[in-house]
Amino acid sequence: MVSARNVHKHFGRNHVLRGVNLTVPKGQVHVVIGPSGSGKSTILRCLNHLEKIQQGEIRIDGELMGYRVVNGKLKEDASKNVARMRSEVGMVFQRFNLFPHMTALGNIIEAPIRVRGMSKSEAVERAMQLLQNVGMADKANHFPSQLSGGQQQRVAISRALAMEPKVMLFDEATSALDPELVGDVLNVMKQLAMEGMTMVVVTHEMGFARDVGDHVVFMDNGVIIEEGEPNLIFENPEHERTRAFLKSVLRG
Repeated sequence: MVSARNVHKHFGRNHVLRGVNLTVPKGQVHVVIGPSGSGKSTILRCLNHLEKIQQGEIRIDGELMGYRVVNGKLKEDASKNVARMRSEVGMVFQRFNLFPHMTALGNIIEAPIRVRGMSKSEAVERAMQLLQNVGMADKANHFPSQLSGGQQQRVAISRALAMEPKVMLFDEATSALDPELVGDVLNVMKQLAMEGMTMVVVTHEMGFARDVGDHVVFMDNGVIIEEGEPNLIFENPEHERTRAFLKSVLRG
């Protein structure tokens, strides 16, 4: 479902991604862990072309993301094609990014109506079902300012799911939340995993990585240091850098 091959990303002279290779089969949950500044969020943003890459290629369900092949070389794709592909990749950010002037329901129905051409009645019906699934149906007519951080994030997840994406990307979806609100959001993510949603999750929640992930990727300094099944990464990591990182985040 997701394939990244030899992906390089520069911000000026800063070489942030240094030949990253990532393969995520359909229906699997891949969790990306690592220290701050390791390139975790950048590879996630590259997967849906929020950041342009300088080398390599990214494919979603076999189709090039953000580029097309012209005379054997990759060229930037037309914006309408990028938008079409991006609509198939849901993304949930650290900050909720809800439209403040719209209710929870309004936030969710906006894109299906404007981008997918869905009727308002159909969009509302689906939105209410999504809100029901995340325990937020009674907050449908509340504005973001009336919701807690955890509630806003659950609305943000529902908004991404309303586009019926092929894959969901989560960029530190719980790190901006108060500790007591983290569990509600993680439970929604766990339910998505059980339903077979393809997911790439950047997180500091090691319990989630161990319990929900099918595959764990450890990044540092723009490269994938080590990857494998959660029990192997957490119980018997091969690389000294992985061992040092896990020791620092799991102590206590």
